Amino acid sequence: MRIPAAETVSDIVGSIYDCALDPDRWPATLARLRIVLGFAQATLSLQARPSGRVLLNVADGIPTEWLVRVPDYGADIVALWGGQATIENAPLEEPILLSDANRAVADGTSTNRFHVEWHGPQSLIDTMTIGLARENDSFATASFVRHADQGPIGAEERVTARLFAPHMRRAVIISRLLDATRLAALTFVATLESTNAPILIIDGAMHVLHANAAARRMLDARDVLSQRGGRLRMHDPLAESALAAAMRDSVGEQDAIGRRGLGVPFRDSRGAAGALHLLPLVQGSLRSSLVPGAAAALFVSSAEARRGNVGAIVAPLFDLTPAEVRVFDLVASGQSVKEAASSLGISVGTMRTHLARLFEKTGTSRQSALVRMAANLSPPI
Repeated sequence: MRIPAAETVSDIVGSIYDCALDPDRWPATLARLRIVLGFAQATLSLQARPSGRVLLNVADGIPTEWLVRVPDYGADIVALWGGQATIENAPLEEPILLSDANRAVADGTSTNRFHVEWHGPQSLIDTMTIGLARENDSFATASFVRHADQGPIGAEERVTARLFAPHMRRAVIISRLLDATRLAALTFVATLESTNAPILIIDGAMHVLHANAAARRMLDARDVLSQRGGRLRMHDPLAESALAAAMRDSVGEQDAIGRRGLGVPFRDSRGAAGALHLLPLVQGSLRSSLVPGAAAALFVSSAEARRGNVGAIVAPLFDLTPAEVRVFDLVASGQSVKEAASSLGISVGTMRTHLARLFEKTGTSRQSALVRMAANLSPPI
């Protein structure tokens, strides 16, 4: 396959963000993603914790007679991927191949019931899964399944999947915060008012155009957010800087925003943790008509930004890739370039390349500065 043209990527990203406000658009959007990536089947699932209640379940390309059988293989599917712990610890937004996670699948010797009875008869040879959300109250994944006629999953499929992963993640997180099954332009403001999560509609200059009741209470408290001259300000300078960078991207080409503005961590004066999620509104057939002059919607979540190491907290602030997050964590823990390269199984030259990109993105020039940054963000949010 070829990596899709920029216009195609931007158009699909717009469709993904429209799904955040109207989940009924997911089937058509998932079908486009499946076709662009070059797969036979695709699924998108959002479930509540700890009940396991299905909040969103979309499938494309799966014949009905096979789709109805999937629930019979729950334990087998978990075992196929190496167990629940392995699934929980997989990096978010990073495409993981079943053939990499399970060598028996790769060499054709797997006796897993799901693989033998479900994949085999359909001539399905491999699966690419992307973790989209792993919050305290929900988790979400997207999976793309390859048919034998389409050949093995290559590097280009992973590269293309990485282009869409942060946008899909943003859409499912915001859809969960909004807790709405469908939005229409005429009922958008009314829907915001009935939502418990604080939500603000802002223009490109960070002026607040609308704030729902929960957001107005937050602004009045001046604990996390406030207004100065009608412009939105954050009390945490690092979070405000990350939010401003995301806003600059949101008014341009929406696919350029990447991870910026997604899961920006903060703490209020009582030490309670939270996260900010920015949804661009300038483009898209649905979003651009919701509020005149709006550039973005800002969703405030009381859930922690991410679980895990400090690198996962820094990632949304500086749009770090999963590889850069791993490098950050090792360097911040005090490992030398040689030690970190050995830990990651890469060459020292590759490690130095990752480190140079880290310095550029974080505005630092020394490893000691990364160590100090990690210390300032501890204990982990």
